[in-house]
Amino acid sequence: MSTNQIKATSSIPAKIGPYKIVAEVGVGGLGRVFRGIDERTGGAVAIKVLHDKFARNTKFLGIFHRELLIISSLHHKHIVSYLDSFFNPPDCYIVTEFVDGWSGYSFVKQVKRVPPLIGLCIVIDMLQGIDYLHLHDTIHSDLSAANYLIDSKGRVLVTDFGLACRLEVEDYRNYMIGTPGYYAPEHISNEPIVQQTDMYCAALILFELIAGRKIIPASNDRHQTLELMRKVKIPALGLTDPAMEKALNGLLKTALQFSVSRRYQSADLMMFACYEILKRCGIRYARHAIKKFLVDQALVPGPFEGHDQNIYKGSS
Repeated sequence: MSTNQIKATSSIPAKIGPYKIVAEVGVGGLGRVFRGIDERTGGAVAIKVLHDKFARNTKFLGIFHRELLIISSLHHKHIVSYLDSFFNPPDCYIVTEFVDGWSGYSFVKQVKRVPPLIGLCIVIDMLQGIDYLHLHDTIHSDLSAANYLIDSKGRVLVTDFGLACRLEVEDYRNYMIGTPGYYAPEHISNEPIVQQTDMYCAALILFELIAGRKIIPASNDRHQTLELMRKVKIPALGLTDPAMEKALNGLLKTALQFSVSRRYQSADLMMFACYEILKRCGIRYARHAIKKFLVDQALVPGPFEGHDQNIYKGSS
C-alpha cells in the first residue's frame, strides 16, 4: 500500500489497502472515518485513518497505536467489532465492522428526544459494553453522543477508543481531555480518570436523550464548568409516571455526583438501577424496544415484529 492511498486531505482516496472506499462518514480529532468495501469478501467496513498531519508525529502515532491495541483486544456484543489494521507510519488505519445506523449525535439531532424508557434501554446496553471494558481494566474516557452507535436493528455499540486508557498505566491526570458537554469533573480537574468517569458521562447521555438538551452546557471554560458540576440539580423531567420520575431523578443524582466516591462504583450497579425501572415498566428486551421506536419514527421500515412493550409509558 502506498502512502498516497491514505492521505488525510480534502480528497477521498479510492482505495485503502484491500478496501475500496465508498464515502467519508466522519472526521475526528485523530483521524477520518470512511465506509469501505472489503474486495476480498464484499463486506462493508469502517476504516479509521490517521490524519496526515499526525502521520510522523510520535505522540499521535503512539495514541493511534494504543487505540489499535485496545480495540483489537475487545470482543463484546455492545462494542464495535475489530476486523483489521495496518500500522507502518506514515500509513496507519484501523478497520472495524460498518454499523448501518446512526451515531448518538446524529440520532438525537434527528429525533430531538426519546421516551424515558427508550433512553434507559440505550444506556443500559451502552453500560454493558462499558462494564466489559472495566472488567478488562480499560476505561473509555470519552463517552459522548458521538462515540456510541445505534444500528437499524436496535443494537447499541460503543466505539472510538482514541482516549481509552488502561487502569494503573495511564489516568490522564492534569490533562484536560474528553468532549465539551460530556465532561466528568475528572476530565477538567487534577483528578485521575477512573471507571466512575464513564458512568458520569453515561448519565449525561441519558439526560440528553430524555430531555433533549444537555444538563451541563458544552464549554471549554474549566472553572465555570466545574462550578456547574458542583451545583448541578436534576430538573424535573415532567413525566406522567411519578414513580418513574422519582426513580430516574435518583439514578441521575447518584451518577452525577461531583465526588467519585458518591457515584455508582461500578457499571453493573448503574445497569441494575436502569434495569429496575425497565422491569417495573414491563420492558424486557432493550433491543426490541429500541427497534420499535425506530419503526414508529419511520427511521427503519416496519412493521415491528417483536414483544409487545409499552415504550411510551411515562412520556411527557
